Amino acid sequence: MLRELTIENVAVIEKASIDFKSGFTCLTGETGAGKSIIIDSINAIMGDRVSKDVIRTGAQKASIVAVFENLNDKIIKTAQEFDIDISEECIVSRIISAEGKNSARINGMPVPVSVIKSIFSEAINIHGQHDNQSLLDSTKHLDILDSFGTDPVVFKVYSDIYEDYCAVSKKIKELSSLEKSKQEDLELLQFQVDEIYNADLSEEEEKNLDEQKKLIKNSENIMSALSTAYQMLSGDDEFMGACSALQEAEGEVSAVSEFSEKMSAISETLIDISDKAQDIMYEIRNIIDDFEFDPKLIDEIEERLDTYYKLKRKYGGSVEAVLDYYNRASEKLDNIEFAQEKLEQLKAQRSEILAKLKIQADKLTKERQKQFDLMAGEIQKSLEFLNMPFVKLSLHIEEKEYSADGKDQLEFYIVTNKGETPKPLAKIASGGELSRIMLAIKSVMAEKQITDTMIFDEIDAGVSGSASLKIGRLLRQTAQNRQVFCVTHSPQIAAFADTHLYIEKQTKDNATFTSVRQLEYKQRVEEIARIISGENITATAMQNAQEMLANAQNS
Repeated sequence: MLRELTIENVAVIEKASIDFKSGFTCLTGETGAGKSIIIDSINAIMGDRVSKDVIRTGAQKASIVAVFENLNDKIIKTAQEFDIDISEECIVSRIISAEGKNSARINGMPVPVSVIKSIFSEAINIHGQHDNQSLLDSTKHLDILDSFGTDPVVFKVYSDIYEDYCAVSKKIKELSSLEKSKQEDLELLQFQVDEIYNADLSEEEEKNLDEQKKLIKNSENIMSALSTAYQMLSGDDEFMGACSALQEAEGEVSAVSEFSEKMSAISETLIDISDKAQDIMYEIRNIIDDFEFDPKLIDEIEERLDTYYKLKRKYGGSVEAVLDYYNRASEKLDNIEFAQEKLEQLKAQRSEILAKLKIQADKLTKERQKQFDLMAGEIQKSLEFLNMPFVKLSLHIEEKEYSADGKDQLEFYIVTNKGETPKPLAKIASGGELSRIMLAIKSVMAEKQITDTMIFDEIDAGVSGSASLKIGRLLRQTAQNRQVFCVTHSPQIAAFADTHLYIEKQTKDNATFTSVRQLEYKQRVEEIARIISGENITATAMQNAQEMLANAQNS
């Protein structure tokens, strides 16, 4: 629960430290004294955005610090997900500087405001005057009902099926879109695949073609060099070739090799060199004999290499890139060619899912009707207690397209007087009736939710004195298991509070200051009397105030 709130330099509050207790606390004071500032400060602690405009005139920064204790397990677990331990005590602070810089901390640790919002979104439930109007928005009714108690298992099953339905529908949409442009894509892809396939490319062939091209273009130089080399190895009538010279040299050394191991080794080496020279000579001879220069062959090689060049320019800078493009284009071609078949399969799959979705959506509708009947019964009991005995709530459901929250477009209908036909809540409820209906909903919802603290800002607006008496009693009843704060101008509601805080505005040295103090019994009597009669407190008002307090505490 919220144990303490310290506000510094926020609007007209220079400094105020408020100790909150469990049970029902009311906040009263003159109009403009600063009650709304306290509510706004609590909103800031819950992660609402705060403008630098809230800084008190003349101050450089504003600060809001809240101390929580005994927070529920869900909030503690959420904090642990951010590596924050708030199991014992939690101090949340917001600093707003005149330069527009804001900072937030939890137990001294700097955190983004979004983290505060994530952790404390369910710690405090604030009901402002404008929230009554949310009842007039039928799109909010589904959330109210589901928050009351729609079976999460039923909803989860529906959600899972709906996700499958959306996934298949997305694939169908993509394939249907592909089908429209299929013919153009099909013709282009088929041409590209055929072009690459018919070219029959390979990196090895390209390499061989390059080598052949170089050989043919340099054939004259090659033949001249090879012929000269052959002649130098073989010799002719005019001079001895290298091979013959090596043989003679080996013969001479061999003749004297018996006299020296070195000469014997040289002889063996010359034999080896002579054999290799002979092999080289014959190999050169074979190359010369086999070498044919056909002018037409260079044209064929050039034409083939031009095919490689064009395809690499169109589909990639290398044979590998062209072949990779071929594989991807072939796969895409297969997808397009079989798209219709896949589309029919997906449509059949979607029909199966849709049948399951309808069954589960019907279950969800029945579950909501069941929960509404329970909720309406409890709300009607509360409204009867709040001087609206003839109110009957009913649920108007229309079917909409399947969505993440089901197929139900629902709206609360109401009858406020006997003999009337149920009509939309927005059309027949007055301001005072809305206040009581919302309070009844909040009190019923409080039993279903884990909110530690509930705040009602002028829930009594437009409500008569006798109804206010009932509201006060209901607020005290709601506060049995949680903190309940109520900003009020109703003496009847104030009388039911366990703790009464008075917000007072004072002017000093041309400056306005707001303070908050807890009232003792005598002060409470005076404040309730002031609310009854205004600034001129009469003896009758004092007596009425005493009676209100006595009756409230004894009821």
